[in-house]
Amino acid sequence: METDGGGWTVIQRRVNGSVNFNRDWADYKIGFGIIQESYWIGNDVIHQLTKGNHSSLYLSITLHNGTTMNEVYEIFSLSDETNKYRLFLGGTATGTLGDNMLNTGSSGKDLSGMAFSTRDRDDDLITGNCAEYNKGGWWFNSCHNAFLNGPWASDTWNRPWYPTISNGANIVETKMMIKQR
Repeated sequence: METDGGGWTVIQRRVNGSVNFNRDWADYKIGFGIIQESYWIGNDVIHQLTKGNHSSLYLSITLHNGTTMNEVYEIFSLSDETNKYRLFLGGTATGTLGDNMLNTGSSGKDLSGMAFSTRDRDDDLITGNCAEYNKGGWWFNSCHNAFLNGPWASDTWNRPWYPTISNGANIVETKMMIKQR
């Protein structure tokens, strides 16, 4: 809560492999996990927290060597379920991770405007299901350069924040937080 001026609400946290993020649409809708450890607060809650206000998104990744990197997106919101929990990002992105969600330089990797996908709901823009292939729900385009919900601490967690972090085996914590601006 004290990060970057305080007032943040944690919407995703992963600190160990005890909670599987390879879930279906219903789980991501209502949320899942263990609040003291790893969890997803729920897309319905994220939508309620960000609708009609100006929110920012803070993401952080901590590695085994103790290095923590972050990225802050000035504008963040999530649409409702009828609009497939579309991700909206805008303004500036600042931090040490690099902007891998908004202005990536590749229209196939930009995530703003993307619908949420899970193993049972394929809403990405390519043939095949990125969520099923990558083993976790996320806002996929074709597929991603940023993906914080992959198989925990595994070599198969491909490109969690590429090119800064190309393999998830070195990650000990991820966190996503929002706050009103």
